[in-house]
Amino acid sequence: MLRDLRYEHHFLFTQYSLNTFSNCPLKFKKRYLENLKWDSFPDETIKKRVEMGNKFHLLAYRYFRGTEPGMNEDTIEFAELNRWFIELKKAFPLETGTVYLPEYKIRMVTPGLKLEANFDLIIIKDGLVEIWDWKTHHKDAVLRIKSQEIKLRESLQTIVYMFVLREQCKNVLKKSFTCDQIKMCYWQPEKPNLIAEIRYNEEMHETFRIQLTEKIKDVLNYDFNRFDKSLYMKHCKVCEFNWFCNNEKVNFEDIKEDERFLDDLDWDGIEEKY
Repeated sequence: MLRDLRYEHHFLFTQYSLNTFSNCPLKFKKRYLENLKWDSFPDETIKKRVEMGNKFHLLAYRYFRGTEPGMNEDTIEFAELNRWFIELKKAFPLETGTVYLPEYKIRMVTPGLKLEANFDLIIIKDGLVEIWDWKTHHKDAVLRIKSQEIKLRESLQTIVYMFVLREQCKNVLKKSFTCDQIKMCYWQPEKPNLIAEIRYNEEMHETFRIQLTEKIKDVLNYDFNRFDKSLYMKHCKVCEFNWFCNNEKVNFEDIKEDERFLDDLDWDGIEEKY
């Protein structure tokens, strides 16, 4: 039976689901309304990249929680993971009096806005709150993202994360923060780099509120019977449902170069993985 999200009290929109709808409403329908999942990876190269990212997130989680990394020389891809881990510790030395919240999930439900954000790391120090997101894709892909920093600033991930944190900080962090006290940073462990640093402000917050409200409204009011495939063909080559829609296989080489697809496979909360 097809779900109707207007009456689904437990469905919360994430950056991934909103991105999926923007890329293709039919893909959204199959994933979130028909609950069809793609459990296998298209090839070993992509599988390795995603697993490396997941392992790094787990290492970072344990580091900021103050527990043993649980990694030794028998760990698959130990050399690269260990190098990433060393760079993480150099870039983020643990400081007394600083609050670290790794793999932290925040949800919010208000009229017209039902959202969930899964943060790689939140740091609270000196009256400021920082959102950190790890980018563990192939270094060339990351460099392409870095060269287009505006895309990160306008990405749904930035919009959802900064908006949800500001809206819910008093409830979940037990302290109010103004928009000017919040920033979001994207960081990569391969050739360690701060890809982007985005400072928040009140104008951005109200703009994000309008954008998210409209995006969710578009999803809830969309008539899937009027879906026009020709408007979304550019996404088909990296879509798991390409065989269903076009009787064509997924283009693995295009997937390897598509950061949006890799983001969609990226770590989405430690509870789901471990």
